[in-house]
Amino acid sequence: MNASTYLAVTAEHHSKRSVLRLQGELDVSSRDHLRHAIRSALDNHPPVLVMDLSGLSFTDCAGLSVLVWAHKRQAECGHRLVITGAKPIVRRLLHLTGLDTYLQLSTPETINDNPHETTTYP
Repeated sequence: MNASTYLAVTAEHHSKRSVLRLQGELDVSSRDHLRHAIRSALDNHPPVLVMDLSGLSFTDCAGLSVLVWAHKRQAECGHRLVITGAKPIVRRLLHLTGLDTYLQLSTPETINDNPHETTTYP
């Protein structure tokens, strides 16, 4: 796998939320990897799924489609998807596509509760 298209996802499961931290690039070649990590996180039925994009250096429309899919999955259960830490290049794509008004974006947050499980998906 080319290092420039590598995506690592680290999952932290807390009592009322799961956090997925992305590192690398999210594109058509890594979208299924992220989809798998999201499905695993949703097995815990978190009321809030946080996607921390602070380690994401790039995404394309295929990557954005996974974020929309995750948002829809959470909404179907009356739960929320919160996206945090998006770098300017990712925020710009979200703005250009209009997804910044559809998806819930926030500033980076500090996780106060201790995770009971941490998993890395290389």
